[in-house]
Amino acid sequence: MSFTTVSRACPNCAAPIESDSRFTDWCPGCDWNLGAEAPAPGRRAERCRARDRARVEALYQRLAASESQESGRHGAAWLAAVLIAGLVHLWTLAVLAGSLWLLLQPAAPLKGLGVVGLALAWLLRPRLGRWRRDPAALDRDRAPALYALLDRTADQLGTRRPDRIRITGAWNASYRRAGLRRRVEVTLGLPLWTVLTGPERIALLGHELGHGSNGDARRGFWLETALRTLEAWYQLLTPRSGEAFLGYRARRAATDALASALLNWLALPVRWVHGVLYRLTMRSSQRAEYRADDLAARAGSSADAATMLGKLLLGPGVATRITQQRAAHQHTRPGAGEDPAERFWTGLREYVDSIPGTERERRARLGERGMSAVDTSHPPTHLRVRMRAERPAQAALVTADATEWDAIHAELAPARRRVAEQLLGI
Repeated sequence: MSFTTVSRACPNCAAPIESDSRFTDWCPGCDWNLGAEAPAPGRRAERCRARDRARVEALYQRLAASESQESGRHGAAWLAAVLIAGLVHLWTLAVLAGSLWLLLQPAAPLKGLGVVGLALAWLLRPRLGRWRRDPAALDRDRAPALYALLDRTADQLGTRRPDRIRITGAWNASYRRAGLRRRVEVTLGLPLWTVLTGPERIALLGHELGHGSNGDARRGFWLETALRTLEAWYQLLTPRSGEAFLGYRARRAATDALASALLNWLALPVRWVHGVLYRLTMRSSQRAEYRADDLAARAGSSADAATMLGKLLLGPGVATRITQQRAAHQHTRPGAGEDPAERFWTGLREYVDSIPGTERERRARLGERGMSAVDTSHPPTHLRVRMRAERPAQAALVTADATEWDAIHAELAPARRRVAEQLLGI
């Protein structure tokens, strides 16, 4: 797939720029037309943003100057988070114990309150994450080569092997532990997986499996369940689900509005405690992400870990491309013997491979300007890429040959068809 580029002068500094009709024209020399400027925030928002930027950059500088990114000893923030989580769990136990005591009382009204309290305690119980049957899941019998690659990667990194792999249409990958047995589930977004090279895929697997041993406090049983419990409390105290179900905001009686206002007022301290607990664990969580990136470099090499992270910045462009492919599919008829699903994946891979270096650089600078990250638990992506460049280079511990990749490709064929049909609206 080839595309024509035209050279012209920057209207701001007259430097030569390469113009590709598929992407925004911009000037690498003076940042002319780099991207739309966000509306100027208020003073308070600007101060908060400046503090957050200073905080993440200070953590980056400290880790970049150290010889390793091991989590090290726990600090005061971790101890405070553990104590707050303990109070959350104690409150749930108090509701349960009080409800059981009320059930033992002879008065019927007290017994009724006890029943209500037990129901409340059940709603507020620590959430361990459910392990359900999932159509997106691949079992070991259907994907032995893919599981073998993940098992080998986990063994090299000294972390737990996955119990299940899910394949979705997201531009991302994720790791979670669920249930009393804390089983491990790795989710792979097929669009991202498709556009990565083999070593980049191994780096991605190293990052995700690294979450099993990277010291992330939020993934520990004690703190993770406390955060989930607070989220359940907040959802219980914010009565909006009925309005969402109806699809419109109905005119409510004065008593209903008063009750909703009271519940929203009661939800404020829950939201505040959740915010405090989240902020106390922020540094630990971001440090753990850097550690997971270090494990990604060990698994797939430093260079491939860096290019894998760089491709994460292409998400907005990939989303636009998928929308275009969906529209094109709905307005064109496939040729005889043509598979729409395979055409979709081939087109997506060719699109990403054809993105010029100037557009990749523009995305990187936009990410740096906006401090963009995968989510709030991750450091800004541009700092993660920079960390890979500043850390000592590492060779890949895990490799896979063409035969193994062909076997994995064949195992993912049903998932490729399913996800392509979802994204194309077939």
